[in-house]
Amino acid sequence: MPTINPGRDAEFRVDNESTWALARDRSSAETVRATATAAFPRASGANSVFDCYRYMAAFDTSGITGTVASATLKLYGYIYTTADLIVVKVSSSATGSPTTNFVAADFGRIDGFVAGSSMAGNVTDYSAEIPTWLVNQYNSITLTSDALSDLSSLSTFRLAVVTYDYDYLNVAPGITTFRSGFRTVNVTTAAQRPVIDYTLSTGYSNSILGVSAANISTVSGVATANIDKVNGV
Repeated sequence: MPTINPGRDAEFRVDNESTWALARDRSSAETVRATATAAFPRASGANSVFDCYRYMAAFDTSGITGTVASATLKLYGYIYTTADLIVVKVSSSATGSPTTNFVAADFGRIDGFVAGSSMAGNVTDYSAEIPTWLVNQYNSITLTSDALSDLSSLSTFRLAVVTYDYDYLNVAPGITTFRSGFRTVNVTTAAQRPVIDYTLSTGYSNSILGVSAANISTVSGVATANIDKVNGV
């Protein structure tokens, strides 16, 4: 099974804002940790101030030459397990790439993000909600059909990991800190770095002469439902 690691990743931090909106809806982070060995997506209202942390990563997918049939993002859990997480798409306008570090202004560059609104229904989900987080082992996250399409078609695949119940749904956290941690691409131990495992489609094409198979009803007058093979394939 082919695998790819991020070329660059980063944790973005906004701390100690007087309201949740000021923490979550900023266009730029206050701090970017591009060389840290761990990241901690976080939402906090502790001490009557609000924090919002996000993680982003960029993968070089130019070497994927087929259609991705399935893919799993694996993040190695590292301390803290109190936040449910979700993976979403990062805008192509983000500075971060497989060879260029992310910058503070990438904090708000989640594809479809609308300040003041829930991400649900606005952004492109790359996973379902991740309700359980494990430490000292990989957390395997099944990627969505939107992610598979982008893995197949884009030369740079960017993703973000955010807290589900607070950042994603735009709900202010209580007077508690919610966070879950994992290792980044900068960790010395290669077996703990973020990785995407993927498989490619095999067998017949999903299109014939550029026409989607779903839109072809007959071949030489024979209904496709009655065709098992074409030229033995």
